[in-house]
Amino acid sequence: MKQQPRFDIDLDKHYNATLVIACSDCGRETRLHMKTLIPDRSVHCQCGSPIAMSPGAMLQAERRVDAIKAAYRVR
Repeated sequence: MKQQPRFDIDLDKHYNATLVIACSDCGRETRLHMKTLIPDRSVHCQCGSPIAMSPGAMLQAERRVDAIKAAYRVR
């Protein structure tokens, strides 16, 4: 089983979420808008390695976005 990629979340000035995903092979960070990500569909790092988020990881990311927005009292 491949390890889930590490990720962080950035919000822009309109509170749109962007995931910053670290490649598990080279460590390079790839920025992807959360709205465009589909669970279990791979995107490729610049090194050519596939990066995919499982449905569970996507749910975790959505919960983190909701928590950040709640902290800023956005919704």
